[in-house]
Amino acid sequence: MNISNYNHLNILDLPNEILIMIINKLNMVDVLYSLVDVNERFNRLIFDALYIHHLDMTINSSLDHIISIDKQISRICEKILSRIQHQIKRLTVESHSIKRILSFNYSQFYSLSLVNFPEKILQYFTGILFYFVLN
Repeated sequence: MNISNYNHLNILDLPNEILIMIINKLNMVDVLYSLVDVNERFNRLIFDALYIHHLDMTINSSLDHIISIDKQISRICEKILSRIQHQIKRLTVESHSIKRILSFNYSQFYSLSLVNFPEKILQYFTGILFYFVLN
């Protein structure tokens, strides 16, 4: 292949398998916020049941970026969750986003993971979980 042909390469020239590998290495919030509705191909890859069944809404970021994080979570909740809520089986959430994320009806939902929650809040969940185990 001529080296001049490399000047016109595009991420969309990659096969789906490579794109999936790249998407799996990225933070899910970033993928949902940045790649959904870019084009139909990205939508098919991102909304695939194998990718989207575990919605990990955690963000590895400092508090300096809380406004950006809030903007990302808001967009995902407003524009995306209603489209995928029926596919989600597992949720991983942080304290700043739990209220908005849990406001949806997840018909296949069976697992909730809580990340970076203050201990006093987790005490409430312990009581709730104990109640569900007994009943």
